[in-house]
Amino acid sequence: MNNTFKKYSAQNLHYLPASDMHPADTYFHFSFANYHNPDRVSFGALRVLNDDDIKPHGGFGKHPHRDMEIITYLISGELTHWDNVTDIEETLGRGDVQTISAGSGVWHSEQNLSDKWTRLLQIWILPPAQRLPVKYNKHNFTTEERRNRLLHIVGNNSNKDEVKLYINQDVNIYVSEVTDNTTTVSYKLKEGRQAYICNFEGSLDIKGLPSLDERDSLEVVGQHDLEFSTNNLMAHFIIIEMATPL
Repeated sequence: MNNTFKKYSAQNLHYLPASDMHPADTYFHFSFANYHNPDRVSFGALRVLNDDDIKPHGGFGKHPHRDMEIITYLISGELTHWDNVTDIEETLGRGDVQTISAGSGVWHSEQNLSDKWTRLLQIWILPPAQRLPVKYNKHNFTTEERRNRLLHIVGNNSNKDEVKLYINQDVNIYVSEVTDNTTTVSYKLKEGRQAYICNFEGSLDIKGLPSLDERDSLEVVGQHDLEFSTNNLMAHFIIIEMATPL
């Protein structure tokens, strides 16, 4: 079996606390903003994974993006989003997902308008081409859809009829929330593919591979039968799967 893996522990991730200039407590999985690590620039098409805690009545004001696929996954709290494509404000809650294909250029804002902290994952995927059409979508997923099973939250052009949300790049994103220590969730990683696995709540066991505590991550390259479980009360994790670069 052609397989390699690397684990990254939370204490090795760069952390930037919230301030007036930076409205979120952020763990950067890859080089971003004032954090630069030549060994942690990207993983295939995955360019950014930020774990943000946005303070009450804080957030990111109107700002531009282009030539990037952006996925937001809400872990807790509320996030109010606006963009100049739809010109609509929408509020997302736990487990909800939004996708933006920034393409030729989009402006948007992300605000926590509540009195409680909001936590989310911000994922940036490199697009297959530049200046693609701008596209925005969101979906309100239920807890039951991901509880003790893998939920396919984002697909691509080859399987867009099978998923609620999709982007242009050949990437698939799954989440699961394992809520007891008797459940096993399985995923088959195929030859020529690779996966970035991030556990962001609880404790995750992976058969034959290192376990992951909160904010730990694992890079897996090549064919592997992955089996996930928890020896704790729960594990909430994401799998970002893509082609292995040639």
